[in-house]
Amino acid sequence: MATTTDVSRPQNAVPYYSQGLREKYRIGETQPLPLQKTQASPDISWMPDLEKYLARTSATIRAGGLEKEVPPGWPKHLDSPLAWSGDDFENEDAYIHQLTDEEKVEIDNALMQFKELGLNGDEVNRGNFPLNVLGAYLQEACAEVHSGRGFFVLRGLNPDKYSPEDLTLIFLGVSSYIGEKRGKQDQRGSMLLHVLNRASSAAPHELQEKLKEKEGQPFHNDTVTDIIGLLTRSCASEGGKSIISSCWTVYNELAATRPDLIQVLAKEDWPFDTFGRDPAFYRRGILYHHDGKIMMSYSRRLLVGHDTEPRSPAIPPLTELQAEALDAIHFIAKSHALETSMKPGDIRFINNLGVLHCREAYKDDDSHKRHLVRLWCRNETEAWKLPNALKTAWARVFEDNEREEIWDIEPPRWNGRLLRQAPSCD
Repeated sequence: MATTTDVSRPQNAVPYYSQGLREKYRIGETQPLPLQKTQASPDISWMPDLEKYLARTSATIRAGGLEKEVPPGWPKHLDSPLAWSGDDFENEDAYIHQLTDEEKVEIDNALMQFKELGLNGDEVNRGNFPLNVLGAYLQEACAEVHSGRGFFVLRGLNPDKYSPEDLTLIFLGVSSYIGEKRGKQDQRGSMLLHVLNRASSAAPHELQEKLKEKEGQPFHNDTVTDIIGLLTRSCASEGGKSIISSCWTVYNELAATRPDLIQVLAKEDWPFDTFGRDPAFYRRGILYHHDGKIMMSYSRRLLVGHDTEPRSPAIPPLTELQAEALDAIHFIAKSHALETSMKPGDIRFINNLGVLHCREAYKDDDSHKRHLVRLWCRNETEAWKLPNALKTAWARVFEDNEREEIWDIEPPRWNGRLLRQAPSCD
């Protein structure tokens, strides 16, 4: 499959695709970057601005001439357990499984049995981490992730009971029942990514207290995985809850009110930034209809940049309609969002193609620091079939054997400071 990227090559850039993937997917050579952009960038930032979004929407509607239908063959409405709103859940019992004493003992026994095998931690799987009782629930939960509401949470582990190594083994053992194939999450080859506030560890002393506060996020996908697994090692002193929203509910609202924006989101002309790698950007869509499913795959950072990682110069800007469509996703998702509580030891799984996620702002203190461990995984049997436009991106994460696998049990450090595990494989 040849890629459709009309991309550019920064000098001395790290290749975005390995040589093996270039050959397998027939990815051609890229061309030098143009010196200047020919189109002005829209006024849009990483954190959505409601006032700007409403003004842009008002201008679009006044101009008229909008598409009145979704793309040919696409559904006008999705009727599915995945098309939920946060108000549909009366309490957390519907999606949080509280581990029983029997299941906790079973986890401990599985951990002991695996360690007695003398294998490396990355070799843990369903066969050597036996969970007969909990496994029956996890089989149902796996189906829920792929063909139900798209997420669930395991609660009840005490992370203080285990060493970081043993807690990681439990995370990998449990996750193998949901998605056994694991992916590389950044250019470095990190298989486990530590989600925490890294800024404060590298800041001058006078900024330490200020940087313990972390801003919230816009809604997004992790873009290059089927399932996100998250282990909560510790929580912030204030805030930091995980917030999710259904992509299918966002789609239904757009189909009913602004089908023209579905047309915009489906076009294969969105310029995704690779932040200095080769190619410097690639084009694909954000929204797909494939094999009877609606799939959303985008990270806002790759399209508009971030304060700490500005968008690369000289690559094509977004259009005004694309800016409006991005903000529409966020604000519709926000109106249907589900805020989920978070406790140390939680293990949560999210269908990354059907559920958007973000987190609220949070504040750490000296004894309470938000620390999650993230895993990208895929269930080869249950995974949604991918459209061709996403297969190359998925191959970088799940098929690239030319990059080393790096398993950081603790956040990587250099000279005592936390290293950022980036650039991402987004």
